[in-house]
Amino acid sequence: MSRSLRVVLATIGSRGDVQPLLALAQALTARGHAVRVAAPANFEGWVRGLGFAFAPLGIDMQAYLSQNRSLMTGSTVKMTREVFRFFKEQLPMQALEFRSAAADADILVYGGLACLSAPSVAQCLGLPALGVQFTTSLLPSSAHPPPVIRWHGLPGWLNDLLWWVDRLLGNLLMRGTFNAMRAGFGLPPVVQVRDHLMQTCPLVLAVDEVLFPPDPRWQGRYPYANFLYFADAAALDPELEAWLDAGEAPVFVGFGSMSGSGTDRIERMIIEALSGVGRRCIVGAGWAGLGAVRLPVGWRVVGDVPHALLFPRVAVVVHHGGSGTVAQALRAGVPQVLLPLILDQFHHAHLLYRAALAPRPIPMERITAAELGAAIAAALASPPGPRAVAAARLRASDGCADLVQRIEAMVPV
Repeated sequence: MSRSLRVVLATIGSRGDVQPLLALAQALTARGHAVRVAAPANFEGWVRGLGFAFAPLGIDMQAYLSQNRSLMTGSTVKMTREVFRFFKEQLPMQALEFRSAAADADILVYGGLACLSAPSVAQCLGLPALGVQFTTSLLPSSAHPPPVIRWHGLPGWLNDLLWWVDRLLGNLLMRGTFNAMRAGFGLPPVVQVRDHLMQTCPLVLAVDEVLFPPDPRWQGRYPYANFLYFADAAALDPELEAWLDAGEAPVFVGFGSMSGSGTDRIERMIIEALSGVGRRCIVGAGWAGLGAVRLPVGWRVVGDVPHALLFPRVAVVVHHGGSGTVAQALRAGVPQVLLPLILDQFHHAHLLYRAALAPRPIPMERITAAELGAAIAAALASPPGPRAVAAARLRASDGCADLVQRIEAMVPV
């Protein structure tokens, strides 16, 4: 390393979008670089508590989803409409905040919804920028449909058609707002919005290449760095440790940032679903506030708990299929049951099922208590071989180190 860099790490979204970049912040700091994290204001305490500089960027997604609970319905039409409404309202404000946060940086690294303005901000400031994606679902491919489509396993020609429609709608509904934002920065308009977002800046896929394989049409444009694992200094609560030690490994049920009718109905059926499995349960409260209903004696409700410490102690992880939870469960080698609700979760659930790492997924809004119980039983009975292979590969990986090398190589000495 020739000199210390001023790196701005920018993201907008839930904890699953912020935590991987905090892992990268840890690795960059260890190399002597100065890091500023630009993220929604509700994460400021966490970021500053870890010793990183902070700048506000974007809206509090927890508050936004709480105010728009109907968004979590899995409806393709409703989801598409809301995505474009969100884009139109948030992009102008996001772009100005991002430019302010990045004004004195040497390089920008971005993920989550910060991708919408990052290439334009980088062009405006004349800075190199690197995008980091925690899913392959956003890249056009014959192997999967656009993320707003929940059906997977479709023929390649149909996926291609759906991506063509997605591109057409994106330009029709987003280009005006997008080019107005660029004009405010003194930048020329773009013709194809999606191509601009995916190709203007280098883009790295921070996922496991074996489970999330590239499409040949990408022609190596998107290199892989594997998952980014945050080194959480927090320990498990001593009472939780004692509870875990006192009995058989429990089932963990948690849905992170998801809320709405889907998580509500799962909360009501957890007890019935587990009655035939004969396991204790840990309920992760998450943004939905699960665990408010009366639970059986001996069950536990937890808030933010280090998954890296908890998941190796449980028998099954039942979750929504967010990339962060998938990554932690894979590295722990624990069986998973995925109940996708929106967007990339269907993509992740399909790929894990195809790799024999999870039972066939059933959407959160459709699954019954009997089906949930059967899926948990199937996960418990699944052969450990595929999980052990994936876990060993991920424990040996270091996506953060790979990204740090790429970042250092992008900035002129």
